[in-house]
Amino acid sequence: MKYFLPYWEDKLDPDFDFVNDSFSKKHIELGSRNYDKYIHEIINNAPYDGILVSLGVFLSKLKLNEEDASVNGFKNLKEYLRFHNSNSNLELLGDCGAFNYVNEPEPPEMFNPERVAKLYNDLGFDYGISTDHLAVRTIKIRDKDNNLINKELTKHELRNRIKISLENAEKFLNIHKQKKYKFIPIGSAQGYSPITYRNSVKELVEMGYEYIALGGLARSNTREILSVLEKVKNVLKGRKLHLLGILRPKQLSVFEELGVYSFDSASYLRKAWLRSGQNYLSHDLDHWYTAIRIPQVDNPKMVESINKSGHSIEEAKELEQECLNLLRKYDDGQISLDKVINKISYYDKLFQRSGNDGKNLEEKYVQTLKDQPWKKCSCEICQSIGIDVVIFRGTNRNKRRGFHNTYVFYDFLKSKVYKSTSVYKIAE
Repeated sequence: MKYFLPYWEDKLDPDFDFVNDSFSKKHIELGSRNYDKYIHEIINNAPYDGILVSLGVFLSKLKLNEEDASVNGFKNLKEYLRFHNSNSNLELLGDCGAFNYVNEPEPPEMFNPERVAKLYNDLGFDYGISTDHLAVRTIKIRDKDNNLINKELTKHELRNRIKISLENAEKFLNIHKQKKYKFIPIGSAQGYSPITYRNSVKELVEMGYEYIALGGLARSNTREILSVLEKVKNVLKGRKLHLLGILRPKQLSVFEELGVYSFDSASYLRKAWLRSGQNYLSHDLDHWYTAIRIPQVDNPKMVESINKSGHSIEEAKELEQECLNLLRKYDDGQISLDKVINKISYYDKLFQRSGNDGKNLEEKYVQTLKDQPWKKCSCEICQSIGIDVVIFRGTNRNKRRGFHNTYVFYDFLKSKVYKSTSVYKIAE
């Protein structure tokens, strides 16, 4: 199976100074766009088969010039993403990012099939997913007072969204054939039940699609996803299947058996800084370690906490640096675990947490420091920055930890260990 990482401008200063917490001279002189690196430029063998770019990103992150098919001055998206700097043969997958307009009655005109197909072709995509509309149960709308409220869609509205998706898929495929575009077209199947997904896939197969994506399942639980896949398998007839926004490591073997050819997800990258207790992934994928929080004193929330504590900013900075120095000394074997934990806990309780939350984190910190998982990892991240990979502090540490997590998952995927491990067939 192929794994695609969703794009969200995840780059880092390759020469960030962790001891002094400062950007490199080249980062400052050249700017983040010109000097910072993507994962596939930092890790020798990219931890994914390609990158998924939603066209909605052009509304928020990238400057698109449609006249000459350029992105921020680059002639195509692969040039912008610097695929040429990777040792891996990376592929580019595109979709419309339907969650951006899920609350609209239909996809905006800017996502019409003709424009979308042209963008995929002109920007150098290897694969492009047809314009779809999510058949979700509930959307957000504005009430008479302009407040956002939930609106439950009727069966008629849900069916209409499926109809829109299928009509767009047919137009998209016809345009692709007429224009003789180079990218591989993927038809998007939408639904709100296993049967409606099956019917959508059946129609896409009859249209002539050889590659089909299942959309709208990212927020579904594992049993719901498996139910859909079981229904869909009967009408796939050997076509390739992509799961949009879905990663279930314990179900990889089942997914493959049910026809899944590829999938995308950023969950392992994002867990590095979005989860309280699942930040650093072990190589067996069975254990997550908690990253050790040493927030920067100049963080607005920290400044507020410091002011409330009655201590000065200078005192807090001194304690902050002492914690960082002790962590490095512990990593070098110069001090005991108790000494570093006591100081970190004091810093934590003084300016951040107290009570059960602080106690629980302390126990998790002990496990992380005791096991020293970064010393058992061969990825470029752990080898180059050591204990800093498990310090929860700023983008250059947190995203590197996410890079490590992505590397570990991809190594597991490509080793195909999941095929011979029966536990990965147990529904979550």
